[in-house]
Amino acid sequence: MELFDILDKDGKPTGLTAAKGTQLQGGHFYLGIHVYIYNSSMEFLLQQRSYDKAFLPGGWEVVLEHAIAGETSKECAVRGIKEEVGLCIHESDVLFTGRMIWEECNHIMDVYFVKADFNVDELTLERGKVIGAKFVSKEQILEHVSEICYRPEEYRQFITHEIMKLNRKTILYSGNKILYE
Repeated sequence: MELFDILDKDGKPTGLTAAKGTQLQGGHFYLGIHVYIYNSSMEFLLQQRSYDKAFLPGGWEVVLEHAIAGETSKECAVRGIKEEVGLCIHESDVLFTGRMIWEECNHIMDVYFVKADFNVDELTLERGKVIGAKFVSKEQILEHVSEICYRPEEYRQFITHEIMKLNRKTILYSGNKILYE
């Protein structure tokens, strides 16, 4: 049974844990990560979720994961990428772009972007969770983001803004942030 840390609204651990799937009540949150993986050609990786998944069965999404108890957000992102699509990414390549609080679902979402060049056909998809993967153009990922009505409008606007910022020619990396010239 997987356990996750219960956090307060500021993302600080409360000292409590809950089993995966537990519905949290007011003031308690769990941490999830969303990773947008893109390559030098500005193509974005989407993965198809298994039809057996409770959330969005058969749908196309980015890497999504919940942090397990004791795990940091960035550790969760690295683990999620490895487990779901088989890419070994170093923590320094996983760039934090923002955090959103989705109060109605008791969810804290940390968003990361990763630039990596690889062949989709060489990915090792996590059996039982991921059944397909593909690259889509920047225009297609922007359309995808605009259509994810199961996420708050604030999220869709934030992700659209972050993708548009990637359009710049020079990207500088400083610590855990993306800086643009």
